[in-house]
Amino acid sequence: MLDTFATGLINLKFLNGHSAQALSLSAQQTPLQALDAMGLSIPQPTLVVIGGASFMSPESLDQLQTVFDRVLAPLAQELGLTVLDGGTDAGVIRMMGRARFQINGRFPLIGVVPQGKAKLPNGDSLAITDDSRHELEPHHTNFFLIPGQDWGSESPWLVDLATHISASKPALTILINGGKVALTDLRANLSAGRSTLVMAGSGRLADEVATAMTGDLAAKPQLLELVQEYQPSGKLELISFDMPMDEMHNRIHQYFVDI
Repeated sequence: MLDTFATGLINLKFLNGHSAQALSLSAQQTPLQALDAMGLSIPQPTLVVIGGASFMSPESLDQLQTVFDRVLAPLAQELGLTVLDGGTDAGVIRMMGRARFQINGRFPLIGVVPQGKAKLPNGDSLAITDDSRHELEPHHTNFFLIPGQDWGSESPWLVDLATHISASKPALTILINGGKVALTDLRANLSAGRSTLVMAGSGRLADEVATAMTGDLAAKPQLLELVQEYQPSGKLELISFDMPMDEMHNRIHQYFVDI
């Protein structure tokens, strides 16, 4: 299916009454041009959330939402972070949006979504009902709709947008759970030189990477190679899903302290 999004700014109105602004991009536009068109303030300290929340027990899902409610969203508010994620209304992206709403957050929350996977809110003149598309998370402040039909086409844009937003300011990527696309995101963020925390105990990819980081030779060869390349520099570190919330807060906070 061809893209049906016209390029340019789109004002979104969600059923919960929340409004957001989306920018539909062409393949010729650059991340810097996109940020300028959106009018976002840069440079800003930046947090990139990648991964998912699949195959987690109800108890683990509740615990993970608490991580967002008590750690990630409050840190973003406290430190004035700009937060970027995948933008759709599912998994850790939904949790980030709900957490921002719960704490009455004012920090920018930006979703980066392939145009071929984005379903705009009901009532919008460009709303699409294609079942392969996914609703946007309704508590985000901004969305970049990226040229592309498949998951993963947004990965380089997510990385480049975060790099330009942070510029000289501190930035961190955090991997929670996740699958195949999250591995693409992980590689791209590490390649860009951004420090990355892997949340051990959150399942799937995050636990597989954590296993590789312990030196377990039974880990997947591609993950062992990734770890061998980035762990020695300190760019790839672990954080435990089960650690006390105040300790987790302090651990993540340290990445944003000016050196």
